[in-house]
Amino acid sequence: MSRLTLLFVIAIGAFGGLVSPSARALPAPSRSVGSPVIAAVGDIACKNPPGNNVHLCQYDDVSNLIAGHGYDAFLALGDEQYEYGRYQDFIQNYDAFFGRLLPITYPVPGNHEYGTAGAAGYFRYFRDVARSADGWYSFDIGSWHVIALNSAICSPFTGAPCGPGTPEYAWLKADLAAHPNSQYPCTLAFWHHPLFDWEKYQNNAWVQSFDYDRSRPFWKLLQHAGADVALTGHNHNYQRYLPMDADGTYDPRDGIVEFIVGTGGRNTNALGSPSTRPPTFVTGQADAMGILSMTLGTDGYSWRWIPAAGQPTGFIDAGTASCH
Repeated sequence: MSRLTLLFVIAIGAFGGLVSPSARALPAPSRSVGSPVIAAVGDIACKNPPGNNVHLCQYDDVSNLIAGHGYDAFLALGDEQYEYGRYQDFIQNYDAFFGRLLPITYPVPGNHEYGTAGAAGYFRYFRDVARSADGWYSFDIGSWHVIALNSAICSPFTGAPCGPGTPEYAWLKADLAAHPNSQYPCTLAFWHHPLFDWEKYQNNAWVQSFDYDRSRPFWKLLQHAGADVALTGHNHNYQRYLPMDADGTYDPRDGIVEFIVGTGGRNTNALGSPSTRPPTFVTGQADAMGILSMTLGTDGYSWRWIPAAGQPTGFIDAGTASCH
């Protein structure tokens, strides 16, 4: 299995007596052959250290799960540090367990990171690992093109949805044009807020505008370009959907498969009531913390849900799929 080339960058700093991580590794883009294996999860570290409550703040066990399996990349799906994404909380809590994963980490910010103005704690902590000053970037791993997006800034309450005429939309459109399906047959995108979700508030208008509509412009561009998978967090459970268009209609030929993986340790949230279950929802669980593991093949992928140590193990979700 191929590994990403690592460029180690020394980054030492201080904040109120707290010392930032002493070594940072910035993976270089890779187009090597093989099938890299990645881990993905969001909604991670509490403002307090992990405790004995198996339903709360078990981010240490999630970290151990990722560290123990030799992953080629870790996609951190936002809300890495609660409640306000402060730098000192990143150092005291997130870094204590996930700092060792920085050499393989590819993060995106969530809404809790913006509890600190401009997500300053997030960008100060991740530094070069954040890979941009605005929260979006892309890279290649194996034969896949992977796109990281910042959905936290795409809200009518903090500006405007990231549609045509906005910098992130323009960047995504250009990035997709530069990485066409003819050269990159498999494309994965990840951000924090899901476009589709199963929760009890999902039929409320404010939830639609505040959460889901953020990423609809992304989805339309990605689908038009032939993207295959979208990974998100935000809701603290695990969900998998059939391939869909931006309106949530099942589209087996051109649709994007969405995974919600908000089980990084903070806590779990229940799924919605049967009356609000989306028709494209395939499976999910809200009892265990854990990760999504994906093997990225040359023309398809496989996935597996893995619970963390001490978490319920009754739920199973695994399979394979082809790229467009």
